[in-house]
Amino acid sequence: MPFKVGVTTGLYTIARAEELATSVKKLGYALTRGTSAIEIAGDVPHEVTETEGEEIRHMAKKQGIDITFHGSLTVPLDMPERGEWRDAHDHMQKSIRSAVHCGAKYVNFHSCLNIWPELMTYAGRKLTMSFCDHEGNFISKILKESERLREWFIKHRWDTYANDILTHQERLKASTRAELETTNWRKEELAKRIREKIKLPEDQLQMLVDALLVKEVLPSELPAPIRKEITKILEKLRTETANKHAELQERYLKQAIREKLAKGGKWDTEELKAVVGIVDGAHILAHYVFFTQDPLWHEMLKFYPDVAQKYRFDPSDLDSLLNAWKRAEEENDRRFKEFYYGVVGAKMVEGHTKKILEWIDKVLIPKELKGKPELQKIAREIQICYESPDARDPMHAGLHILWSPRQLYATIKTIRRTLKTDRVWMLMDFEHVATQGIDPIKDMEEVIKLAPDFGEYVLAVHSNAPNPLHAHEPIELGDERIYKLLWFLRKTGMGRKRLVYLFFERGGGKDPFQRSVEALRLVAKYLEQDIDPKELPMEFYGMKGPVAGDIKRQLQIIREHAWEPLKDLLEIPEEEWTMLSQAAIRKGKKPEVWKKGEFR
Repeated sequence: MPFKVGVTTGLYTIARAEELATSVKKLGYALTRGTSAIEIAGDVPHEVTETEGEEIRHMAKKQGIDITFHGSLTVPLDMPERGEWRDAHDHMQKSIRSAVHCGAKYVNFHSCLNIWPELMTYAGRKLTMSFCDHEGNFISKILKESERLREWFIKHRWDTYANDILTHQERLKASTRAELETTNWRKEELAKRIREKIKLPEDQLQMLVDALLVKEVLPSELPAPIRKEITKILEKLRTETANKHAELQERYLKQAIREKLAKGGKWDTEELKAVVGIVDGAHILAHYVFFTQDPLWHEMLKFYPDVAQKYRFDPSDLDSLLNAWKRAEEENDRRFKEFYYGVVGAKMVEGHTKKILEWIDKVLIPKELKGKPELQKIAREIQICYESPDARDPMHAGLHILWSPRQLYATIKTIRRTLKTDRVWMLMDFEHVATQGIDPIKDMEEVIKLAPDFGEYVLAVHSNAPNPLHAHEPIELGDERIYKLLWFLRKTGMGRKRLVYLFFERGGGKDPFQRSVEALRLVAKYLEQDIDPKELPMEFYGMKGPVAGDIKRQLQIIREHAWEPLKDLLEIPEEEWTMLSQAAIRKGKKPEVWKKGEFR
């Protein structure tokens, strides 16, 4: 069976419902829905302890259901900042432990947490930051690896970071060298220019130059014309000397920075001042991906042909990407920034995925779970899914770092190829996509033309209607929007090679599910049969088959009220009690009794 229909448990922090107060209660409540899969939504990453996990696995085994786990909602996967990276990695580890404890088939994370860095405010953020690469290493690592990135950094960022890179001694050495060279240059230039203007014996000339270098006071015995000429020379040379000193100081500081970065030397401080701004970390990583011509750059660019055409990126030009950024800023080109930050976010997700898979294989399984074969097996088989985030503030719709289906596809496909793994997948949530300010149906019509294998990388779907209000409203029978979106995934490979989970993600209210499970089962049924949305049968709409009870009941009510337009026009019992009421009355039946039988 290519599909399993399931429900999510919901979050205690949102519903504040008693039945969601623990992970075991969440499972018990969701079991009442009668589905073959349940996604436990984690309120906190460390929610499922090993003890509770034993109970959950026992319940799931007895009921014959698959468990999945929605990991932490506060994982800043997208931030090229070392503190944020460590927090994200920690939350991923805790979430995966919870998932393994409860026997989950996969653990799910949102592909990003944050909006574009320049939109962030400083309230509640760190006063210092430490930029890192996609694997959590301080940026000195990628600056050592990539000569092109290093040269760009020295050209455009040397003055911002000089005090962080070089120690006081290294800066003093470069400054002293520039000072000495400037002094020698000034002495030579002064002698040369005086010699050109004034005819003096060489010994007198040198004495004059030495005196001028020390005090810049002209001897009183010099004739007035000579004094005037030398004054002009000194004034002009004073300005040129200042420029020369600045030029030499920049040269030797850059040289010292270049040598240190090339060797991968330790910076004087890795805690950078907040005035730099987190956006600079994104610039550094974006240029690294660009200059190394990372596969992610090319895969992402396929989905932004308009951006490629407009900016014509040239990796041989150090300024190409920075100039494109500046132009996009001037023109308020959001399309460029969506691509630009998408590349940054994708690279960060790749780095986190690499490190978390290494942790599972080298730490979790052989060390933490040593002597626990059941949990080791679960950990070896667990899959990792990434889901599009929702825009919780409408003013930030479409302004998240990594959110669109095309970005997610490019990211996951490249990660699987680069890391040589088949354990990483997409989890589609079109309701989240709708909150980002686009029409998911129209967007997917375009995306699947560019990605004919899109559905092959989908392991699960939160199958709610694409509602920009993020209402998690129950699924209605016959919702063609949901079927169309899942049909796009189906015809591009979803459920062809392995089992896929179709979940209804519950909201709140007295009855958050209503008929969602029935409706979703019909969707799965016709997807398995590869029924085109234009050819869906009446049963899909609830007009035939086991789900048609409501329709028949409604039809009976329509018939009951068919004569209401004739009320007050007729003086016969049939006006109120239908055509057969007269015969019923003659046989002693009261009209009210006849009425009560309308739904029998």
